[in-house]
Amino acid sequence: MMPHPLVRFKACPIGKRAPFGQDIEFTLYEGSCIELRGSSGRGKTTLATVLTGINKNTRYERSLLNKLQLDVECEWSSTIPIRERCGVLFQQTTLLDDLTVAGNLAVALKLHKDIFPTTQVRDLRIKQLLDMVGLNYGTDAHKLPSELSGGMGRRVCLALQLAQKKSVIVLDEPFTGLDYESAVSIAKELVRLRRTQNTALILISHEPYLSKLVMAEDDDDDGNNWNKYNRVIELKPSKTSTDQSKSIQKPSLFGISFFDRFLERLIDYTFYSLPLIAMAFVACGLAISMLSADLLQRLDISTKVLDLVDKEVRPLIKLLTGEEANTIQMMGIRFKVNSMLNRTVPPAKATLYAIGLAKLFVLEIGPLLTALLLCGRIGGSYAGKVGTMQATDQNKLLRTLGVNPQWWTLWPSVLAASLASPILTVIGTSVALLLGGWVATYNGIVGNTHTNYWMDLKETIFPILRLRSFEGCWNSIDIVGDEEESVVERSNNDLITIMSSMISVVANAIIDPNNINALDVRVTYKTSSTRYWWIDTLIEVTTYPPVYHLLKAEVFILIIIGVAEWIARSKSNLTPRGIPSVITVSVVIAGLSVIFSDWAFSQLWLLRE
Repeated sequence: MMPHPLVRFKACPIGKRAPFGQDIEFTLYEGSCIELRGSSGRGKTTLATVLTGINKNTRYERSLLNKLQLDVECEWSSTIPIRERCGVLFQQTTLLDDLTVAGNLAVALKLHKDIFPTTQVRDLRIKQLLDMVGLNYGTDAHKLPSELSGGMGRRVCLALQLAQKKSVIVLDEPFTGLDYESAVSIAKELVRLRRTQNTALILISHEPYLSKLVMAEDDDDDGNNWNKYNRVIELKPSKTSTDQSKSIQKPSLFGISFFDRFLERLIDYTFYSLPLIAMAFVACGLAISMLSADLLQRLDISTKVLDLVDKEVRPLIKLLTGEEANTIQMMGIRFKVNSMLNRTVPPAKATLYAIGLAKLFVLEIGPLLTALLLCGRIGGSYAGKVGTMQATDQNKLLRTLGVNPQWWTLWPSVLAASLASPILTVIGTSVALLLGGWVATYNGIVGNTHTNYWMDLKETIFPILRLRSFEGCWNSIDIVGDEEESVVERSNNDLITIMSSMISVVANAIIDPNNINALDVRVTYKTSSTRYWWIDTLIEVTTYPPVYHLLKAEVFILIIIGVAEWIARSKSNLTPRGIPSVITVSVVIAGLSVIFSDWAFSQLWLLRE
C-alpha cells in the first residue's frame, strides 16, 4: 500500500544570487527520508527552515527569499494538524534555559497526555529518550543547559526531537558533537522512528556513512521496501556562479572603529528615546500645569486684604484725626485698595505660576524624570548588551584579540549617553514649559499673550549671576530684605526696571507680609568670612539653574551606565538564563541611586546659604 503523502515542496531559483542552479522538487511520504546534499552555503538549511514553517509569512522569510532570489512553494496535507507537522533539530544547541534536561523533555511530552497519562510513564519515557542518545538519567536529567558540554547539549536536542509526535523532523547536522557509537545508535533510532511511527525525515549531513544508515536502504522484517520513497537531492551551483564575484558588493565594516560604535549608540540613545521622553513630559507638564493654574485661580486674597483694611485702617484714622472713619471714607479706601489688588494680584499670580513651573522642571523634575526613564531605556539596553557578550564569551574573544572589552562597549556608550542625556533632558523640560504657557493662556493666568510668561521664565532660568571674585565688574543696585541680598542690573534712566522691581516688592508684600522678597528669584548669596572665595564661586556656578540642570543630567546618566557596567560585567560566568536578571537588577539599583543622588544635589542649596 502506498504511504500517504505529507508535504509537496518546490523551490526554483529566479536570479543569479540563488545558491543553487536547478529546480528542487520532491514529495515527502510517511516514513520516507529526503537527504539534501551540497557544499556549505548552497541553501540546504534555508530550504529546510522554510519547510518547517517557523518563519512562515514573516518579513524575515520574505526578505531572505528575496535576497537569495528563490521562489518556494510548500503544500502540506490537510489531514495533518499544524502542531504535528514538523519538528527541527537546529544546528546550534537550542534548549529552554530555565528548565533542566528532564524539564525540557517533559515539555515536549506534555502535548501527548494520551500516550503518557501518568507521571511514572512520562518519567520512564524521559529515561528511555536519554538512554537512546547516550545520556544517564540519574546524573544528567537534573542538569541545566548551561551545565552541559557541547556534545551533551546536542544529544539532549536530539532527544527533544525524538520526544515529539511530529509527522516530519528536519535533522540539520544531527550527528555533530557525538562520538561514533552514539551517532550510529542515533541513526538506528531514526530508522526505527521512521518504521514504527511513520515519521518522515529531512536530513542534512556531511557524514555519508551515517546518512546511509538513516536512509535504511535495506528492507525491513516485513519485506517493505522503504528505499522506494527515499531521495538524495544534490544542490549544485548555477552555471553563472563563477561570474558572481564581479557583482559582489564590498561587505560592511561598520562598527570596527570607536567612532562607529559611538555614533551607533548616540543614534540609539537619542532618537529612539526621544518619543518616550517627549510623551512623558507632555503628560507630566499638562498635569502639573493644570493643577497649578487651578490652585492659583482658586486663590482669592481680596476678601482677606479688605477685611484687614477695615480692621487696621479704622484705628489708624482715629489715631491720626481723632475721629471715627465714616462710611464714605472707608468705601473710598476699600475701592482704592481693591483697585490696587486688581492691578497687582493677577500679574503676581502669573509671575508665581511661571516661577513655580521653571524651578520645578529645571531644578527638579526635568533631570529626575529623564534619568528614571533612561534607567530602563539606556541602562537596561547597555546591561543587556554587556550581559549578552558575557554569556556568549564575546568579551573573552575580545581579550584574545588584544582588545579591551570596556574600550569596546563602555567608553563609546559613556560618551554617547553623556551627549544624549542632556539633550533629552532639555527637550523634555522645554516641552513641559511650552505646555505650561498654553495651559496658563487657556485658563486666563497670563492673559492672551505668552510674552510675560516667557519673560518670567527667562528671568527665572537665567538670573543675574554675581561671582564674588568679580563683584566689581557689574553696576548694580541692592534691594535688601531680611538677611538676603538681591542684585538688579542698573542701566541709565532704566525707570521700567526700577518700577518692575517696586511692583514685585509690593505684590510680594501683599501675598506674604512676613517675607517681602518671597517672589524674588534672582540668584542671591550670603557673604561668609569662613569660606574661601573660590568655594563660594564654585557653589554659585554649580547652583546656577542652567548649569545645575545639565550637571544633574550628566551625573545621573553616568550613574546609570556605571551601575549597568558593574552589574553586567561582575558575573564572569554569566549564562543566557541570567541576562534578564542582570537587566532587572541594574535598572532597579540605578533608579534607587538616581533618587539618592537627587537628594544629594538638593543639599547644594543648603551649602549656598
